[in-house]
Amino acid sequence: MEADCLIPAQTIEEIRKKSDIVKVISEYVPLRKRGRSHLGLCPFHSEKTPSFTVSEEKQLFHCFGCGAGGNIFDFIMQIDNLGFAEAVRELGEKLGIEVEGAGPAGSGKSLRDQLYDLLQLAERYYQKSLQGPEGQTASDYMKQRGISEEVAARFGLGCVPDGWDNLYRYLLSRGADPKLMEQAGLVLERENEKGSYFDRFRSRLQFPIMDTRGRVLGFSGRSLDGKEPKYLNSPDTPVFHKGEAVFGLNVTKEAIKAAKTAVLVEGNVDLISTFQAGIHNVVAPLGTALTIGQCKLLARFADTVVLAYDADPAGESAAEKSAELIISAGLIVRVAQFSGAKDPDELVQKQGPEALKKALTESLPYLEFKIKRTLGRHNLKEIEGRGRALKEIGQLLSRETDQFAQKEYAKLAAAALKTTDEQVLAEARKLKFYNNPAARDLRRTVEKPPSRIIAAEKHLLALAAQNSEAREKLKAELPLDRFITIEARQIAALLYGADLSGEEAPEHKLLSLIEDEGAKRFLTTALLGESPANPEEILGDCIESLKGEHLKERVNAIKSELRQAEASGDTAKASELISALKAEIS
Repeated sequence: MEADCLIPAQTIEEIRKKSDIVKVISEYVPLRKRGRSHLGLCPFHSEKTPSFTVSEEKQLFHCFGCGAGGNIFDFIMQIDNLGFAEAVRELGEKLGIEVEGAGPAGSGKSLRDQLYDLLQLAERYYQKSLQGPEGQTASDYMKQRGISEEVAARFGLGCVPDGWDNLYRYLLSRGADPKLMEQAGLVLERENEKGSYFDRFRSRLQFPIMDTRGRVLGFSGRSLDGKEPKYLNSPDTPVFHKGEAVFGLNVTKEAIKAAKTAVLVEGNVDLISTFQAGIHNVVAPLGTALTIGQCKLLARFADTVVLAYDADPAGESAAEKSAELIISAGLIVRVAQFSGAKDPDELVQKQGPEALKKALTESLPYLEFKIKRTLGRHNLKEIEGRGRALKEIGQLLSRETDQFAQKEYAKLAAAALKTTDEQVLAEARKLKFYNNPAARDLRRTVEKPPSRIIAAEKHLLALAAQNSEAREKLKAELPLDRFITIEARQIAALLYGADLSGEEAPEHKLLSLIEDEGAKRFLTTALLGESPANPEEILGDCIESLKGEHLKERVNAIKSELRQAEASGDTAKASELISALKAEIS
């Protein structure tokens, strides 16, 4: 990875040394100190029990659930989907260290940076258009929806006037490359006219989608001429992935952090209305179904999410789907309900900001919302309807781990179902039993090397990665083919071939050379292990263990071939193998 960029090695090392891995990762993942390490929910996969560990002492991270791991550069590359050079520069910017040559070898700015610059230019064009006579339609719409100029400016709202190529011609006049415009999702090439382009967004109020650093990633455009779609989002690009971004977070993240709660509304205009009502800890999921990527993003800033979706069956259904995803990301979910209005925007328009604040304050815990919705779906006047509702509620309560909450919700359901809370709890217990069968996984497992051998390989590689004497001893006494696992062999090949002399932290240099994710995980877990009190003795013992395992494998292979030769009557081959076997054993 390092070979693909022109950043001086000393700059990379300076940034690595000055970066505090716990502080940086805490910006993305809430961490709690546990012994000598810090623990949190993994940002790379869904989990409810924390298995993501960060070592301040060793400046490494590892997830024991999904296997993600590495050093500070690896984390930034994975979490922000960056290349090595871009990760180095991003960390350098945080530290105030100037990074020269951060693009790929032989280039100037990276593609991502060129796209950021172009999208910023497009945003300025849209904002300028909103302020001119061509923005009158958009201004009228904003007045109609009660969007103030101050808040519009705060969120960077703009407009694209009617016309096929207004933005294209503007960007062209500023020297932009049409192909780059296309990569940024701003223009489209005409199907039957190669080299001819037109604007993707036309006659729309533009909401810029930004990352938490305020960089424009793309746009969400609201139709002003009644044409479908009502909302049009930028396509996925090298800098924008719709399922991993939300609208407004660049403005509202500090309020969300302070409240430890994010209010999630369905649309961009709902967000603006909510913000203007004085509720600043609000975001919107770009008018599409919520994704696990968006949930993980919110989990970086909040413990709780209040769903403020439309008060109709479609909105309630969307709230249920969103809630399940949010819970899987380790967050608490509450659901706001609106009386006399279909959404937050209408509630503010009809009843004022205080009505919205009251609705959010009185939001229901998700399980209570779900139980009430289940009760409302069935005809509780009939025995059959109550029976079906009992089964559904039993299913819901079977997943509740808090016994006090389970009993309270059982009382609530029992009153509506005209039964006892004990019967509701019995249904929950029954369904919990049936939903957790003790069936064994009978899939054939791939044979793995003994755990003692894997442990020996990890001890050897961790010691050799950090200590030059151990490294030289290992190279002299243990050829590559003596390593048993593929991952250890890959790491050893790099270790034996790399010049790590003079490196202040050779283990981090070695990590940066590894491209295979499995090998990187293997070395990370090795480095996170406890340092032995007697490293020289451990080194010798582990070398002998691998030599012994290699000999055992070799002897077993020869014996297998010998049996085949004897069975087929090939005496010459059998004699040759017997000699080989004696040579190995002697």
